[in-house]
Order: sequence, then C-alpha cells, then structure tokens
Amino acid sequence: MQSFVTLRKTGSSWEFESEEALEDFLFSHLDQILGWTVIQRQYIVNGQRCDLLATDKTGRLVVIELKNVEDRGIVQQLTRYYHALLEEKPFRDRIDYDKPVNLVAIAPSFHRDSLIDRQYHQLEFEFFQFSIVEEDNKFYLVLKDIDREITSQLQIFYEDARESNLPSPPQKLLKFIADFEPSQKETILRIREKILSFDSRIQEVASAGSIKYGNGTTASSKYSAEFILDKKYSLVLFLWIPFKGGESSRIGRARIWTDWNEKALIEGYVTSGIGTEINKQKRLIENLHEKFKIQYYSQGENYSKPYRRMDKYMKMDYRRHGVFLKVDLQLQDKYFKEKDRILKEINNRRPITYEEMQFIDFHKEWFEESTGISVTVEPSPYKNLDSLIDLALDKWLERV
Repeated sequence: MQSFVTLRKTGSSWEFESEEALEDFLFSHLDQILGWTVIQRQYIVNGQRCDLLATDKTGRLVVIELKNVEDRGIVQQLTRYYHALLEEKPFRDRIDYDKPVNLVAIAPSFHRDSLIDRQYHQLEFEFFQFSIVEEDNKFYLVLKDIDREITSQLQIFYEDARESNLPSPPQKLLKFIADFEPSQKETILRIREKILSFDSRIQEVASAGSIKYGNGTTASSKYSAEFILDKKYSLVLFLWIPFKGGESSRIGRARIWTDWNEKALIEGYVTSGIGTEINKQKRLIENLHEKFKIQYYSQGENYSKPYRRMDKYMKMDYRRHGVFLKVDLQLQDKYFKEKDRILKEINNRRPITYEEMQFIDFHKEWFEESTGISVTVEPSPYKNLDSLIDLALDKWLERV
C-alpha cells in the first residue's frame, strides 16, 4: 500500500514535514520495514499518549515513540508508557504480557543525554535512527539500529516534496537570548523547532514582548506555547496544559520555570500576561528567605537572644540536639508557617514557584546539617521540560 506524505528540504537533506507525517508513514508501513503489526496509534492509557502500539510475530508488545527532531526526554517518555500499559494491560487478546515489552525510539538523531539515560536504565530500549535518502528522483526512508548497525529501507511516495525550511527565529527572540549560556540558547531554539515541526498548522505569532505558537490569530485560535520576553524576569515560558499538574481535564495557560535544560516547575496558571500574583508571591518568599538567612548566618556561637523550642513545628526538642535557632521569634513564626504551607502545596500537587522550592531546599539542607535527620520532599514538584512540551502539544492536537 502506498502512503503519500509531504517532505521538505532543509539545507542539503530531506525530512518529513511534521511528526504527524512521520507517524502516518510508519503507521501504514511498519510491517514492511520492521516486521511489526500496528495495533493502535495515539493510544491514551492512564493519561499517557503512545504514538504507536504494535506486536512482533510472537505477540510481544512493541511500544514506539517517534520524534521528527532530536529529543532529550525520550527514555523518560517510554518509561512512563511502559508503566501505564502494564497497569492496564490493554488488548490482551492480541498481546502476550508474559513476554518482556519492547520499548522503541525512532528519531533522526539521539541526544547524548538519551544515550546515557538508556545506558544506566533498568529497562532495555531499542534506538532506530532514520534518514530520508534521495536516489534517482526517488525517496527512501532508511532505518538504522544504532546498536546492531543493521539498516532497512522503504520507498516513500510523496505528493509534494518541497524545499522549505522552518522560518528563521524572530530577531527579537535571538536578540533577547544573545547573552544566555550556549546550552540554554540551544534548548530554547530546539523547543521552538520542536513545536513548529509538530504539526503544519502551528504558526509562530510574534507581537510586542510575546511569541505565541498556535493555529492562527483569530478569537477561536488554540495555542500550545508562548515565550514572553521580559527584561526583569528574563525569558518566561507558558504552556497550555491541564490543571492539577497535568491530571485535570481542563486546560490552562501555565507559567513554567525552567533551567532551560531538563528541570521545570509549574508555577501557576494565568489567563494572560506574565502573572502579577505569581511575581508577588515569588518576591515575598525571596525576601523572607533572605531575611532569615541574614539573621541566621550573622549570629555567632555565643548568641544570647531568646530562642524557642521547635516542638510546635517539628515535634522534636532542638535542645536535645544542641541546636539553637539564632533568629528572632517573629521571623521564626513566619519562616515555619511558610515552610508548612509550601510542603502542604507540594503534597497536594499544587503549583510551586522556583523561589518556594529554593526555600524548601535551604530548609532541608539546614535541618539535615543541624540534626543529622534527612528530609524527603514527596512527591517531587519538578517536571521534565520536554515532557511538559509534549503534553502541551498533545493537548493542542486534541483541541484543534
């Protein structure tokens, strides 16, 4: 069966116009090129969306994640799919769950971080690198198993193979990130490319201080992501993702803190703008944190000001540990009140700002050094940046 797809030329090479085009082709030709039978595409299980589910000739489940650009989070994605699928065990009449699951990634290249993640992971993963080769005015998809150096290929039939790169990044974005670390700039531009490559309908809409990604500029347009360029708060990322950390059925515009590497936090949801209330909360916590550290570290061993036993807050007597908190009582009260509130927010999976996490990280470090008792914050509010991007794109596709 011939499957017609759209290709585009980037530099001297060819690629699928979108990740959807790559998925369309493999959905139709997976058996021909890898000998696996597709069961379902875009299958949702326990909130996780799997690109392709298939079986090999023995009935073994094959879970396939597709990327049209290099992606750092592919191992984590497949791990979550693995867990969700084994919890539900769908298609039992076609899948033999007594056999180990085959976790497969297909991408044009693999980031060094993905190779490291795979190397030290308890599960096993197959990585296939794909390329599009042109020979005698014909196009072929070439798949290479990066471990066994085995390649296979299949002809691609196309309606319109056209030479068109993604649009150049807006000059205002390039100028804004000019002084960022090279690794941060690389991540920002990779995210932009990932979003624009996801679906041909996604447009880049630049305005004063904002760059949005969605299907147009009308009142009914749906957006997946937005960069806000703010001199005070640097580059701020917003993603349209579900409330409750991705678990709700309702979609909101979430403000994301990120180190522009892998770590991210959902700081809150705002309908427009940068989030005045979020900024206010960030400043309050930062100021309290600084005041506490200044008082605590400025006092010597012979500090004689009255102290308070911490039984009320920690259900323990610090005097048994020889620990005396060298901060005035009013500031103590504020400190422990905020600490308890933040931990409650984390426990209830509510949005947490980066400053609040710094506050908790300081408390953990100080408490462990002072008492020798370790502190565990569960569940961790930190998210994987690429996973949040994928979530936003998946939800965008559902809404359009």
